Amino acid sequence: MPIFSTLRSRRIANKKAQAVAQMIGFRLYQEWFALPILAIQKVVPLGKVYGDPHDTGVSITTYEEQELLVIDVVKQIFRDRTPLVSEPEPTNSVGEDFLDISQQRYLLILQDDNNHRIGLPIDSQPTMYRVETSAFKPLPEAYLDRGNIQCVTSEIIELPDLPPLFVLDPPKLISSMKKK
Repeated sequence: MPIFSTLRSRRIANKKAQAVAQMIGFRLYQEWFALPILAIQKVVPLGKVYGDPHDTGVSITTYEEQELLVIDVVKQIFRDRTPLVSEPEPTNSVGEDFLDISQQRYLLILQDDNNHRIGLPIDSQPTMYRVETSAFKPLPEAYLDRGNIQCVTSEIIELPDLPPLFVLDPPKLISSMKKK
């Protein structure tokens, strides 16, 4: 039977197991947001969206040969603010479907409590983060009271060398979409 050195056993005992959350981070309206990975069913490139002539933020697209409701999440989170950056235009003569990866928009597919799929367009390629619980920081109460950003939890994620990630609350986000 091997004998463990006291130094090794002390080192193991002092090492605290930190809980880790898997989050998907993405950019919207020049801010960074995150959703728990379990809230997202799939991420796909954003195709053409149809049926929003009055710019209400509710449209449809075709996904897996079915119509998928697409909700402009910027309108839900920022309410009546107009985006600072217009949607990207194709930059290559190859065709209108070709976009540089930095300009490509994506669609996060979420599922509500009634098993309906909802698509949320995002402005950047999503990134997966393994976030230790110590990186979650509370938002100041005064900031939450002002309501600058809707549908967020009371936390942000602070990671080294990255801007803060506002943590979105999936149930709040989905219920706010149904109210409109």
